[in-house]
Amino acid sequence: MAPLHPVFLVPWVRVETDALGEASFFGAHAARAQRDGLDPDEAELDAAGDLAARRGLIAALEGAAAPLWLTEVREARGLSERLERNGPSCTAWLRATAGAAQRLGRLVATLVEDPGSAVAELSGLGGTPGCATR
Repeated sequence: MAPLHPVFLVPWVRVETDALGEASFFGAHAARAQRDGLDPDEAELDAAGDLAARRGLIAALEGAAAPLWLTEVREARGLSERLERNGPSCTAWLRATAGAAQRLGRLVATLVEDPGSAVAELSGLGGTPGCATR
């Protein structure tokens, strides 16, 4: 799996576990990691990574990205999410919100359908709905 940038991973796992009704698991896991000697930021990162693996969140991202070589997932800044192709590899910028794997799947499908495009973009706030390439 491509590395998930901590600025994306921690809030994304919080939101996804909230959506699953398992918000207390994140706090409990992070508290346990702090008791084991990690600082609060490291404890949250540890909790997010572990819960993402256990709850199938990482597997969902891997499945969505399977047709392409995804090298990194970062937090989206701005009004859209995008997947950028650079040679044989891709980098994704996603919002740390529920449904990130499904949106990544749409981005991947769009790039796969249009091999000449370098970027697939999902417009967000105020943009044209849907997925576009350039």
